[in-house]
Amino acid sequence: MTTKEIIMRQNGFHVLFAKKLTTAAASFESEIRIVWQAKNVISDAKSILGVMALDVTKGTPVTLTAEGPDEERAVEELAVLFDHYE
Repeated sequence: MTTKEIIMRQNGFHVLFAKKLTTAAASFESEIRIVWQAKNVISDAKSILGVMALDVTKGTPVTLTAEGPDEERAVEELAVLFDHYE
């Protein structure tokens, strides 16, 4: 399993970012999750409803996890999306 902690730069996930994230996540074979440990919530990064339901606030740490044949590349590429999320 590959993981990376990400600090949210915005409040929640607006629909355009959620669509971009889930589309990118769907291109990988690995299972990809977004984990909000403070609330013990795990969301499937390939589910737009799951991603939007997280409702995290700016400054919240979440963990991106991937498990599967392309897990390292998945985490690296999706982390870049979070870095550019405005």
